[in-house]
Amino acid sequence: MVLIGFASVFAQQRPVPEFDPEKIPTTPAPVAKLGPGLFRMGEITVDTTKQEASVAGTVNAVQTLEFVANTQGGVKAYESALTVNTNAVTFNAAMLMIGLDKEHARVPTQHFDPVPPKGDRVALWIDWTRGHEKVRTPVEQLLFDSGSGQTVPASDWVYTGSVFLEQRGMPPNVTRYLADIDGVLIGFVHSPAPVIENVGTAAVRRYGRIVLNPNLGLAPETPVILTVKALGSAPKPH
Repeated sequence: MVLIGFASVFAQQRPVPEFDPEKIPTTPAPVAKLGPGLFRMGEITVDTTKQEASVAGTVNAVQTLEFVANTQGGVKAYESALTVNTNAVTFNAAMLMIGLDKEHARVPTQHFDPVPPKGDRVALWIDWTRGHEKVRTPVEQLLFDSGSGQTVPASDWVYTGSVFLEQRGMPPNVTRYLADIDGVLIGFVHSPAPVIENVGTAAVRRYGRIVLNPNLGLAPETPVILTVKALGSAPKPH
């Protein structure tokens, strides 16, 4: 799939470090079976019985947010809450294994798309340790509006699957996955790049106001386990 107007995707974003297109992965990590309904794909554990995929990561030293999670080494770590130990093409393959369907998705066509994304619904949470306490935090609670002094209102997370792009200057038929180019997995500002997006608009076009929730006590480099759970299929968009 080719996204027309690729430049418009980045028009409203801040400058990011250069990346080497040759280092962008094109195939997911191999799958190893661990047991009945249980698989390992790179650093991701996939449970097809529970329709869940989990991967380890850490909290970024960041305040201003536009994304929830970036890839390992992703260029958007400076505005993402978490770095998780995977690339996007492998993460997307894990999403397919838990039953999410790209055919049900409506992918944003630009950064800050005014039309909400659509897709199969998912639940997202992180497991981490605060002192001696084991904590499970829904991902939406990471997002804090510094203007209102409250967490961003909860709304659905959906699988959009990002898009594949032809790379200029590359040989014919060579494509790269936008989620790996941008280095993002989960977003909330209605961008075409992430694999998972939020349908709500409360955090869209509020750059500088949406920060990592200071009330959680999530220090930089805190280890976390991010889990994605499929919640059921959406109808195909018209």
